[in-house]
Amino acid sequence: MKRRLLIGLAVLVGIAIIVMIVANPIVSAILRSERHTLLSNKVMLITMKKRGTSELKTFPVDYLREAGTVYAGADSGWWKHLEGGAQVRMLIQGNERVGWAMPILDDPGRTTAGFKKLRPWTYKRALWTDSVFIEIRVQDGAN
Repeated sequence: MKRRLLIGLAVLVGIAIIVMIVANPIVSAILRSERHTLLSNKVMLITMKKRGTSELKTFPVDYLREAGTVYAGADSGWWKHLEGGAQVRMLIQGNERVGWAMPILDDPGRTTAGFKKLRPWTYKRALWTDSVFIEIRVQDGAN
C-alpha cells in the first residue's frame, strides 16, 4: 500500500515536471503569438516578482474575467509570491494588463464559489487539492 502511494506520488511529480518543462513554454509561445486565440479565452500569462527578489516569473494560468476583475487558480505554490497582495502583469487575449493580485486564503465560501465559476467541471478537485483562488483587480483602467 505504501509503495503504491509512493509510486503514485512520483508519477504526479513527474507529470508536473513535464508540464513545467515542456507544456508551459509551448503554451506561453502560443499565447504570445498571433495564434493566441487557440487558448487565450481560458488561459493567460501572468508575470510577477518572486517574493524578496527582483526576479520575474511568467507562466500560463487558467482565468476568468468579469468586468474589472480577473480570477485565477493556483495549483502549485506560485501563489505564495502574492501573499499580502502584489502587482502582476497579465497577457489576456493578446493585450497587456496590470493588476493587483490577492490570494483568497481565509474565505472558504468565496473560494468554493470562485472555483465553481472558474472551473465548473473540476472545481471539487481544486478544493480537494488545496488549490488557491486568486482575485486580481485590473488597475490599468481597461476592463
